[in-house]
Amino acid sequence: MPDCPAGRGWAPIAPPAPPGAWIHVRIALFGGSFDPPHWGHVLAATWAQVEGRLDQVWVLPVARHPYGKPLAPWEQRWQLCQAAFGSLPFARLRDDERRNPSGFTFDLVQTLMRETPQAQWFLVGGGDTTRDLRNWHRGAELATLISVIQVPRGGYDRQAAAIPAISSTDIRERLAAGVPIGDSVPPGVAQLIAAHGWYGPPANAQS
Repeated sequence: MPDCPAGRGWAPIAPPAPPGAWIHVRIALFGGSFDPPHWGHVLAATWAQVEGRLDQVWVLPVARHPYGKPLAPWEQRWQLCQAAFGSLPFARLRDDERRNPSGFTFDLVQTLMRETPQAQWFLVGGGDTTRDLRNWHRGAELATLISVIQVPRGGYDRQAAAIPAISSTDIRERLAAGVPIGDSVPPGVAQLIAAHGWYGPPANAQS
């Protein structure tokens, strides 16, 4: 997965088309805190790509938590997402949420539709996303612009293919307590966290 070109915040999705050509692609938006990203996120993106017959899944780390909760620095989460999703050929890591000042999905989708009019747009979400979409900001309008690819999740959906219930909060708590996390995150994520000491015990913690 390539880094975003400086000053652009996107990677080309296709070569330039001949004059008059109309390229049609199916793209799903997978937003989240990714603090840190884990196997559940990777599996959700993969499930959505297969189930939705998608050309691409755009991974969009949020700039701030929708409920005001503190997050690790955006650049840290960006690097971890590179490590988590880099092996997925259909995934594109993008900084669109960082350039979406309102934070509303409706505004983001409208911008993306203007920038990439040849795409059909989807959201990667769970059953709660499907149920609650119309309660989002301008949700009734948003529902006419984008469809939800519902990913079954362990602990929520009774399906054999449900994604394992892995929590970023639990991972952070384990790291702070010095408990290994290798079973919950891709190797590259674990290596980055260990190399930088991210999410570890506070420097002034007593032993």
